[in-house]
Order: sequence, then structure tokens, then C-alpha cells
Amino acid sequence: MFSIQTRSLVSLSIFFIFIVMLLTSVLMFIQSHNTSIALTHTIVGLGLLLMLIFHVKNNMKALFNYFKIKLNPSSKKYNFTMPVALIFISSLVILSLIQFTPFLSFYNWGNEIRATDGAVATKKEEVTYQVFNMDSKSIEGTDLSIELKKGPYFLWPQYAIWLETLEGEFVQPVYVTQAIAKNQFTNKVTRKDKRVFDSHLIVEQDSIIDELFVFGEDPASKDTRIRSESLPVFLHKLGSKTSDGLFAPTQGELISDAFTGATLSNNFELNTKTQSPLNGKYKLRFEINHSFDFNSYYSSDRFPDDPIYSGNGYSAQPSVIYEAIIDTNDKNGLYKMDLIGRGHHSGKDGKVYKDLSNMTTALKLVDRIRVELKSVL
Repeated sequence: MFSIQTRSLVSLSIFFIFIVMLLTSVLMFIQSHNTSIALTHTIVGLGLLLMLIFHVKNNMKALFNYFKIKLNPSSKKYNFTMPVALIFISSLVILSLIQFTPFLSFYNWGNEIRATDGAVATKKEEVTYQVFNMDSKSIEGTDLSIELKKGPYFLWPQYAIWLETLEGEFVQPVYVTQAIAKNQFTNKVTRKDKRVFDSHLIVEQDSIIDELFVFGEDPASKDTRIRSESLPVFLHKLGSKTSDGLFAPTQGELISDAFTGATLSNNFELNTKTQSPLNGKYKLRFEINHSFDFNSYYSSDRFPDDPIYSGNGYSAQPSVIYEAIIDTNDKNGLYKMDLIGRGHHSGKDGKVYKDLSNMTTALKLVDRIRVELKSVL
């Protein structure tokens, strides 16, 4: 037989919790962010909260007595324990809020330790970038450097980078993959059977894509095969329509070669210039899409009555859009592009839809995008 005393259980639990929280607090202070340690600190902290509730409940009468300032009959002295404790804790809070110099120095010391630890971790992560310098010597515009670190599902997507005014008026393309810029989707695949695709065909399927499709290349199809669903936000902003009313560059309205190029399939740093010097704030947008990235929602049978989605483009999950508000008057400004939404699944419109609840691997095409204004002319 054995027994458990509630008061002892609570007291011992609080003691052991304090030890764990002390250790995790020290580790969080001296090293860069570690999810396991942060999670342990948070969950154990919740455990401490529960134990404190039990502790207060079991000692309510004694705790109320601690708040009283009363005369001790034996010593003939007043008990000022509560106000001293309150003043002590309040002083720590106030001095921290006003960034008291010794406290701030201690905090900065911890930042230096974490930064050193983070630098060591960064050195271990060997990331290489493909540097691509656009041929823009004859252009007297604003220098832009765009760095993209790819995510795990970045294989051979289509993407476009462009500038807009803050009001949403299209300014110019910055970089557009050639297939989009010249509407040259000559590769065509045909299903071998009518199976439903509900997961990423390139990465997550056990069977390889060659077993699912027959590949063919028809150069003559480049003028007739329209992929308006590929990058609908960019293509609607571009505003070029085919004779069928679909948004895509036509032979008479191709994007300038100064802003087009091959799909850069690795981490890359793109150095280019705007068409003319910019002045003020602008939206810099990046839209990306990858074929065959089906999931349980964006399956091949999701929109059977939509001829574009159910066609031979296999767009699957719609495009995703990133944005940064850049200030061209901020010399050497550095910006991070943030995910702001997705495009329409079949290119029906050029809206940015904020609902990403059904998006999965498409959100992992990009790890990060950073933009630098190297100079303002």
C-alpha cells in the first residue's frame, strides 16, 4: 500500500518545476532560439501555474494573514513583510521597464552571447547562391538586389517579380521567367489513366511522374497553350489579353528581355535596375506557382466544371504572393518580403486571396526573400 499527500505533492512539484525553469531560463538566455527548450520552458511553466493554483487553494488562510500588517505580541514589532516584498518586486518591474542601465547591460550581454551562438549555427548551414546580374548597364534606374532562399518544394516553379504603386497601379516587371513572359509553354503531358491526384506528384508520391504521364514537346503549341492560371495576380496586373480574353502576354506585347530570364532553380541573388529612377514608396511583389503540387483539397477532381483547373496545366495549388513596401529614398534599405495571400486557382481574376487554410506545400516553396536597395540614383 502507498499514499500520496496532496500538500507534499504540490510542494515537491513546485520545487522540481523551479529547477527545470531555472535551467531552461539560463539556456534561453545564453543561446539562440531552440524550439525544444522554449517548448519545455512554456509547458513546465503551465505546470507551475497549475501547482500554484493548488498551493493557493490549500493555503488561502495563511496567505491572507501574510497581507496583514499587525503587531507581533512577543516581539512588540509590526510585521512589514508584505510591503517589503511588494516594493522589491515592483522595483524590479519598474527598473526593467525604464531600462535601468545595469539591467540593460545584463540584457545586452545575453544578446551578445546568443548572437555568437547564432553565428556559429549559421556557419554550419552551408547555403550557396546563384548570382544573376541582369544586363541593365544602359538603364539609369534604381539598383535592386533580390535574394531568395528556396524552400523544400522549390523545384522548377514559374514566378514573377514586379513593382506597383501603393495604390496598386502597375509600374513595371522586375524579373519574369521566360515561359510566363513569352507564353512559351511548349511542354505538354497527358495522363496515362484517370486516377485522382491528391498529393504532391513530384515529392510525395511513391510512384514517379514518368509512370503517371506521357511527355511530349510541341513547339507549335506555344502560341495556343495559355496558362493564365499560373500567375494570375501578375498577369492581370500586366493587363495583356489574348483573343480569347485570357490574361497572358501575346506575341505583340512581350515583356522586355531586360526583365526576363530562365527559371533560377537554386537559391539566387538577382541584381537588376528599374526602368527609371524611383522616388518614394512602392509595392514590390513576388508571385510563384508550381505545377503538380496537389493536396487533399486542391486535388485533380476539386473543380471538375472548371476547364482551366481541370485542363492540362496541372496547376493544383494556386500561386502564392509575397510583398514588401520599399522606400527608394531610404539609401541601402533592406526589406523582407512577407506572404500576403494566394491567387485564384484557375486565374479567373487578379485578386489576392488572404485565405491560406487549404494551402500546404505551396507555402514551402520559399524559405525567405530579402530585398536590398543598393543605391538611389
